[in-house]
Amino acid sequence: MLRPTLRLGRVARVEVGVHWSLLVIGVLLAGTLAGGLLPSLVPDAGGSYWAAAILATALFFASILGHELAHALVAMRRGQRVDGITLWLMGGVARLRDEAKDAKSELLVALAGPGASVGIGAAFFALAFVLDAVLAAGSLLPAIAYYIGAVNLLLAAFNMLPGAPLDGGRVLAGVLWWWRKDRRRAQITAARAGRGVGLLLVTVPAVQLLTGGDLNLWLAFVGWFVIDASRAEEEQARAAQRMDGRTLGDLFAVPQPTAPAWTTVAELRGAYPDGATVVLTDFSGLPVAVVATPVPAHVPAWVRARDVAVPLDALPKLPARAPALSALIEGIPVVVVDDVGRVLGAVGLAELRRAGVLGPDGAANAPA
Repeated sequence: MLRPTLRLGRVARVEVGVHWSLLVIGVLLAGTLAGGLLPSLVPDAGGSYWAAAILATALFFASILGHELAHALVAMRRGQRVDGITLWLMGGVARLRDEAKDAKSELLVALAGPGASVGIGAAFFALAFVLDAVLAAGSLLPAIAYYIGAVNLLLAAFNMLPGAPLDGGRVLAGVLWWWRKDRRRAQITAARAGRGVGLLLVTVPAVQLLTGGDLNLWLAFVGWFVIDASRAEEEQARAAQRMDGRTLGDLFAVPQPTAPAWTTVAELRGAYPDGATVVLTDFSGLPVAVVATPVPAHVPAWVRARDVAVPLDALPKLPARAPALSALIEGIPVVVVDDVGRVLGAVGLAELRRAGVLGPDGAANAPA
């Protein structure tokens, strides 16, 4: 999951951050605006093209934040937890911890972002009309407002393409979920549609190149991103499909693999050659940490298990009766406890593979 490089604070109770890649698109966008688009729109401007370009870039990023904030606020209103919003190279992402509770919620959350973009676009078009009427000729402000209005409408239209991970894919999944009454099949279908959208986006630049037109590398890059993300969406949906109706207690091994914290990596490799999420204990036999095996090959054999383990306090603790999907939502490994908080075991990649949720390569197994 994409994590912010720099946290900016909270907006409407939602934490907002930026990824370093945002700087790349910011520089490219400002350069394009100052060096080409704005001079062509306002040839005899009375102000600095670079100042106008920086302002337009800032407003563009603020528009993306508004789009993602709409997703996040509607999601919270529908009972989903939101980890925050990250702005990055490809725009923005609202990190929702929980799945939608029903098809209506899926649809409302998906439509909130494009709806916000349409509203922002309309507002800037209205502002541009007013500025054009009251400001002297040569002012760059109306051009900036028109640009932000047009970009937001294009953003809304692009996001409504019917394929995951785009908002249109979420809408498609919500409609199919409501119609078929099967969340996972709907998600898988939307993900496959996303691959089709991505292939279309990649094909357009290829056709341009073959017909002698200008190659749109950015569109090709977006297409490959959509293809890759849609594959990940399908794998996640298939993993969730395998976990539906199961509890965490169904996933971890009984008896749970344990070892003293001073066990060496060599001993772990010998004891668990096929992999396991091992609970480490202290001298009194109390659980203190968790280590995933097999331990990576670059770790020396003489290293103690406690030195490559994650302390128990740093991991999410969930009851054995919790849905198995909680392991993916909270992030593996998770510690499984009983109703009074005693550690029963842990669930990690090895347990998900053994339970048939994931294949040997970490991808979700396809249902038969």
